Amino acid sequence: MKIEKINIQNFYSFKNASLDFQNYSGLTVIKGKNKDTGGSNGSGKSALVEALYFGLTGKTIRKSTEDSLVNNQAKKKCVVRLELVHNDQYVIITRQKKPTKLEFLVGEEDRTQDTVAATQAQINSFLNINHKVLLASMFFGQANDISFLDSNADDKRNIIRTFLDLDNLFGMRDKIKTYKSTFHQGAKEKDAIIFENNKNIKSLKSKIAKVEEAKKAFSTYDEHTLSLSLDDILEGEKAERDLGFKLSAHRKETDALEDQIDHIKKMMEDPHTPEACDKCGSLLSVEPIDKLAMEAKAKHLFTLVQKERRAMKELQLSRWTPPITSKEFVKVLEYKDLCRDETNYEEMKEELSHSISEARKIRDENKTWYEIMRFWEKAFSEQGVIKYVIRNILTYFNERCNFYLSYLTNSKYSIEFSEELVEKIETHNSIVQYISLSGGEKRKINLAVMLGLKDLLLLTDTSHVDLLFFDEVAENIDEEGIDGLHQLLQEIKKTKTIFIITHNKHLKTLLDSSPRISIIKSKGISSIKV
Repeated sequence: MKIEKINIQNFYSFKNASLDFQNYSGLTVIKGKNKDTGGSNGSGKSALVEALYFGLTGKTIRKSTEDSLVNNQAKKKCVVRLELVHNDQYVIITRQKKPTKLEFLVGEEDRTQDTVAATQAQINSFLNINHKVLLASMFFGQANDISFLDSNADDKRNIIRTFLDLDNLFGMRDKIKTYKSTFHQGAKEKDAIIFENNKNIKSLKSKIAKVEEAKKAFSTYDEHTLSLSLDDILEGEKAERDLGFKLSAHRKETDALEDQIDHIKKMMEDPHTPEACDKCGSLLSVEPIDKLAMEAKAKHLFTLVQKERRAMKELQLSRWTPPITSKEFVKVLEYKDLCRDETNYEEMKEELSHSISEARKIRDENKTWYEIMRFWEKAFSEQGVIKYVIRNILTYFNERCNFYLSYLTNSKYSIEFSEELVEKIETHNSIVQYISLSGGEKRKINLAVMLGLKDLLLLTDTSHVDLLFFDEVAENIDEEGIDGLHQLLQEIKKTKTIFIITHNKHLKTLLDSSPRISIIKSKGISSIKV
């Protein structure tokens, strides 16, 4: 990303100002003059740096309120307009306060969204910038002074996270946690289905077993019996009752006829034996019998008996007795229902078994993915990725810190960070505690570490901003350290365009031949002189 031009309107003490960065390369000194106070403080030097950061991100380095951003004379329409080139495309960002507006143009395409937040998201995505990373990589000064060495281990890891832009990885961890929960729930749901289906299969097996028992119990029944309907049984039972009545009537008639025949036989055998009266029981007088008539009558009665017996035999031959009773037929119906259900039971069991098989397959897949997500959740945790990243960048980080220390301390100090980010500072082959160092020495070591952290950004920063701003980084540093800083700036300016603000007289002298930008404040209004 190459920043070409900035236009400022009613921002802090600036009313109307602009600066074309294309006119500068190497190292440029930003000097200030406050005619209202007679000094250089409060002229607007830092405000120029602030405007650039505000234009890109909508945030301020000094955490200023909206009211303090707006020029206190104009009181409205605070505007920062940036022109830059990114991936060979010309970009214009126009940001305004009171009223709040944000416009984003890429070439001739207007990518401004309905809200400022949505437009900022478009800017961040297109330019691939993170406001924390941008601040750490472009701006060095008291307002952005990260006291890495004064931080505890957790804070140090968080700073590393910022400089390496690892928040995306932690965002990935949160997504992984969601996926893990989804897979876990999916497995639980399938386990519930498997449990329920197994319970249903057990019930079906019990029912099928009952059918098998019924088959054994009804194995003595022939197919004809089992094929009968209830109407058949009831009709057979009625026919059996009717037959019984008819046979009983024929038997009674046969018995009465045979009694008559027996009586005739007795009379013919002993015609002189008197008969008793049916009514009074007294003996009747014996009259002579007609033997021929008696024989004819007996013969006729015998014919009638034969006729009755033939009728009974015919009835017996036509007789059909149901093999089972209507009461027993109820069990047959139950059996038939069981046999019909057996087919359904088998089909249902097969369907449930298939469902269990599919559920197990999906359940096992969910469990596999759950374990995978558990692994990656741990991998993307602070004890995973952060530890791994720190372990693998430590050598490079230590090298860069010591590279900068070699300039700032003339190689008197060296520093080495462990995997736990505990520093070991050495001087003249002796280990010293950071807390025991003077303010100036601490300042040099902190600056070296900050520059080392900046180099870490190069590992992940794809925006590649071409500008660096140093705001009063030389304060409280001795002349030897200033000489080293000057040499270091000469080295850095080979690859970056540097703008430096300083009150240090020795550094000013060393930079006397460098190009100048003057910020002059008069009657509360700052202007840029080039």
